[in-house]
Amino acid sequence: MVRLKTRYLLFEILYPDELDEGNLSASKAQNKVNLRQPTENKVDGRFMTRLIRDAVLEQFGEYGAGVVASTIAVKYFSQRTSTGIVRVTRPHFRMIWSTLSDIRELNGRNCIITVKKVSGTIKKCELYAISRNRSAIDELELNLNDDPERE
Repeated sequence: MVRLKTRYLLFEILYPDELDEGNLSASKAQNKVNLRQPTENKVDGRFMTRLIRDAVLEQFGEYGAGVVASTIAVKYFSQRTSTGIVRVTRPHFRMIWSTLSDIRELNGRNCIITVKKVSGTIKKCELYAISRNRSAIDELELNLNDDPERE
């Protein structure tokens, strides 16, 4: 029996419409918070799997849809942090990466999907996501404490 070798892609959904471009005094930290809005409750792992499959079909045609159809699965998706982990076979992870980068709309809302990490195990993706979130919180707390308007 042959072992199926897979890759896990950690992705993040950003919402550029939430940026306050008119307000030049908005801090960099505030813009980071505005970009990382929670995703709607309608969007879950199954929805993201269907979205990725449809995007693969659109971008790579029937060939692309055929080679990844049975192996692609969103293993984790958090609406609160707008991050997810998708599993795909090793030879086709670049196809999914480019497909994720090409998605521009999610439920009628403009979005940017960025891949943050590619790993051979889901555990390494999870640990990276946790460390990223902790460092983002630490950075925001630091900026909040240094904010002169707050005093």
